[in-house]
Amino acid sequence: MNRWPFLIALCVFGLLSRASCLAAPTGAVDLGQNLTYLRIRRLPDDLPALKTAWSKAALILDLRRTLGDGGKDLADVLPTRPAPTPLFVLVGPDTPADVFAALRTRAPALITLGLPAPGLKPDIAPAVKPEDDRRAYDALDAGTSIESLINEKPLGKRFDEAALVHERARDAIDADAARADVNGPPDRGAQVAAPVGDAGVHAAPAAQQAEPKDIVLQRAVQLHRAFLALGKLPRS
Repeated sequence: MNRWPFLIALCVFGLLSRASCLAAPTGAVDLGQNLTYLRIRRLPDDLPALKTAWSKAALILDLRRTLGDGGKDLADVLPTRPAPTPLFVLVGPDTPADVFAALRTRAPALITLGLPAPGLKPDIAPAVKPEDDRRAYDALDAGTSIESLINEKPLGKRFDEAALVHERARDAIDADAARADVNGPPDRGAQVAAPVGDAGVHAAPAAQQAEPKDIVLQRAVQLHRAFLALGKLPRS
């Protein structure tokens, strides 16, 4: 029996399964505390997902890289959101003007966050470079978790093997100096230890590039949490 076709099929299945695990979420994402995030990649393809998420109490819509033409469809199929329910819309230079205009007519409590663009002045414009914003946006599609993109991690002091060698060498020099102060100057014939320098000690490897942070999305989440803390929104 020839097992090669079976083995090949098994390998292909494994690769496809791995790719599906790393793929970015295509539907709505629960960010906790009654907040939902939805990235609109293309319209009208993503219209069903938008219609489903539209009734959420607090919603973040990401329109920074939306493709397609679906403004007129939105105006026809989306009901008006109640005024107290916030709609956070992430925008940028690539946000379709017709889509944004349609959402504005359907969401009285719409708040925009993102990079300014001709004809588009966000309500909140975080200090972020366009290339950093694009890198953070692409990171989600590349498999980075949304929690990693919006949560800050405390940074501790880096202390690797090379740093440990330097630390011990410095302690040895300090000990020699202390003994010299107590015992007086060394004899002229005594061998003087060579100063410890960088020779023979491997330099610490360069710091790895910091994980991308989606500052625009992060600000939207923080704003939602602030509304909650002020009692402006229901918690469930």
